[in-house]
Amino acid sequence: MILKSYQSDALNWLEKFLKRCNETGCPRESYAATTQEWRNMALLYRPLRTLEQVPYVCLRIPTGGGKTLVAGMSIERINRSLLQTPFSLTLWLVPSEPIREQTLKALRNPNSLLRQSMSSVLGDFAVLDIEEALRMTPHLLDGSNVIIVATMQAFKQEETGRLSVYKQNGSLMEHFRGVTDPVQRGNGSLVDVLRLRRPFLIVDEAHNQGTPLAFETLSRFEPCAILELTATPDRTYQPSNVLYSVSASVLHSEDMIKMPLNLVQRPNWLDALRDAIACLDQLQQHAASEPTYLRPIMLIQAERKDTNHETLVPERVRKALLEDFNIPPDEIAEATGLNDEISGKDILSDTCKLRFIITVDKLREGWDCPFAYVLCSLRNTSSATAAEQVLGRILRMPYAERRQHPELNMAYAYLTSTNFAATVESLKDGLVRNGFERQETKDLINIPDDPQTDDLFSHQHSITYSTPELPEPEAIPETLAKKIEITPENGSITLKGSFSEPQVKALQEVFQTPAGKQAVREAITRLRSPRTVPTKSPAESGVRFSVPQLQYRQGDLWEPFEATHLLQGDWSLLDYSSELTSFSTSSQKPQGGVMSLEKEKVKFTPFTETVAETPLFEYHSGWNQVQLVSWLERNIYDQTLLPDEKSAFLNRAIDWLLASGFTLEELAYAKFRLRNALETKINEAKKQAMQQVHQSLLFAVEDFAVNDRSQVIFEQGRYAYDSIYCGFTELPKHFFPQIGNLKGDGEEFECALFLATQLEGVTFWVRNVECKRTSFSLQTGTDRFYPDFLCQLDNGKILAVEYKNSRDWELRENLEKRQLGELWEKRSNGQCLFIMPKGKDWEAIREKSKE
Repeated sequence: MILKSYQSDALNWLEKFLKRCNETGCPRESYAATTQEWRNMALLYRPLRTLEQVPYVCLRIPTGGGKTLVAGMSIERINRSLLQTPFSLTLWLVPSEPIREQTLKALRNPNSLLRQSMSSVLGDFAVLDIEEALRMTPHLLDGSNVIIVATMQAFKQEETGRLSVYKQNGSLMEHFRGVTDPVQRGNGSLVDVLRLRRPFLIVDEAHNQGTPLAFETLSRFEPCAILELTATPDRTYQPSNVLYSVSASVLHSEDMIKMPLNLVQRPNWLDALRDAIACLDQLQQHAASEPTYLRPIMLIQAERKDTNHETLVPERVRKALLEDFNIPPDEIAEATGLNDEISGKDILSDTCKLRFIITVDKLREGWDCPFAYVLCSLRNTSSATAAEQVLGRILRMPYAERRQHPELNMAYAYLTSTNFAATVESLKDGLVRNGFERQETKDLINIPDDPQTDDLFSHQHSITYSTPELPEPEAIPETLAKKIEITPENGSITLKGSFSEPQVKALQEVFQTPAGKQAVREAITRLRSPRTVPTKSPAESGVRFSVPQLQYRQGDLWEPFEATHLLQGDWSLLDYSSELTSFSTSSQKPQGGVMSLEKEKVKFTPFTETVAETPLFEYHSGWNQVQLVSWLERNIYDQTLLPDEKSAFLNRAIDWLLASGFTLEELAYAKFRLRNALETKINEAKKQAMQQVHQSLLFAVEDFAVNDRSQVIFEQGRYAYDSIYCGFTELPKHFFPQIGNLKGDGEEFECALFLATQLEGVTFWVRNVECKRTSFSLQTGTDRFYPDFLCQLDNGKILAVEYKNSRDWELRENLEKRQLGELWEKRSNGQCLFIMPKGKDWEAIREKSKE
């Protein structure tokens, strides 16, 4: 199983949230704690109105980011960290029939990446459609993970009696054996079975479901948890609880999408088609020399038939391809509602000859073809329903691998719109609808130099800025709602279009603080100001910034210094204590009681604390110690441990617990809490061992080197971030056109301002984003250390700056970072400099840069 790093990160943040929910029983607190850890900002949790205690979060992943794979892999995290059971029932809801068919196909295909990845953690699992679910047995649910894939429409109906899923079903009666409560039994429908099992709900493309009836439908299942996966979270009726968000830069740096999008306008449709074909032919020439098979494809968006005037319908476009451009017939296919010539075809096969697919609206969603490179839209319109509808179809990178020819790492769009400026804004809106952040869109569209496009830069069409205060969406006047986008995950607001003075004042009234009101005024001033064509950054000009890594000698080899070198050190898990001194078999006290009849009246008596501490019926696992240890071995995943050492450590821990008075039955009953406690104990041991090995290695300075044998390369398309700096203060000389993960105020911002505007001798600088594969880092005793800023100096040296305020400068972890930075500097033979100023000691940075 191979996940991209951002996919693993998304799943890991989800698991952190689920573990907190399991510990606290409070999704609101768990969400605040997790988002505080993620973005250093506790976000507001908005529960479903009827399911306040049900964990309900969203993973925001743009088009092309592999939402389906993340969704599938989330089931194992739910089992392990929330339900603490090997098997569960998942109801996977999708917005349309094409996506349902596509999802079912991927889940059932034994050769698909999705199926293979899920099988690696879940084992074999069953995938059902609604018709199959109406006949499923209790035995299937008891002994395996079961996934039911359906559209929301299969369940979403105000008059539920019309749908088969709500009707009494004799085939499902076995599920209710022993269930005497008439409320729990319902009428014996599929929905009643789902409610009994408390399914995990995956809601794909949740933004398409944001209606009161949709959320009422979700509540009918009484789920254990709800996970949204979408490119565009809901901001209105039921604002999504975004737990983790992925930016376009991350997808680009992980080779998931083609970017930028090169945009060309030709008023005459035959000219646009001619240029698009020339582009496709050139791409095919490059593809022929690639190591893996690639056949670039063009999507041609024709017009609908109109009885009032002649339009560019698919038949007319096909005729032009055949007669005017001599395209072979077997290279052309139509994909419309009336004529679908690509259904069932393996378009990626090397035996397929298709290069041109003519569509109208059919390919808007539910269809993926990474070979699609060129979009030729023959619709003469600038509305948001034009070319952007199929924009997402040409963004996916073939095989999720960077191509050798740079032209094959980009996408291309040819348009016939007469209002080109409006069309560009429409395409930017389309990118936002595909999940990209508003402030990214100006860098995702590349417009070739053309005098006709000067009007694009005469005025700003939108502005995104960070704000000290985020208003509630419902507080914004309805007349302004379409002009404003709020992104709580990064604390930004986007204003679009023009604002009259009364509208400005109405918007300011939405904010409660003077700072919020002033930020609105500054943003409007910027929005109204003439816009100049931005100068190219060093990265856009083709410059590469190489930063040498710290290397460690392994025999005769030099390798980048990483955690593996610490784990290869002379340490053994058995050298550390396995005593679980704080372990307890008791969990959160269950709530409940007894209902009885007294004098013909129903009386409810809550459980006493003593009763609530113990299960109503005695639990018998029948396990011996060998079976318990074997289960723990299988369910504690750590590939860095030697199997024999892990087994001996676990066995020793069980011996200690038994000697402390626990019984095997108690430990088996609490096996999930026991597993969590042992995972924590093992991680503590590893952390101690790594720190000890790390310190011992650092004494042998001669075993480290810093030179050009191993480098981190900063270049265009290789800069990942979570959010873009959108403050009002200009920060010149940044290596990339964007500045990642930098707020518009605060001490780190002040340090960036000093480097960008006051430090002499800086050629360019980079905001080095933490925890990104494209960033520069040094290995500490427990994780990676990412200096805040990297500067290329005019004298050829590289300066790394890690800002630390005065109160944190003396912390042990920061002492370790200084030691590492100084070692990196020392072993570079004068080519690299490192400094961690104590607070705002800008003079110390200036002196260091002169060394």
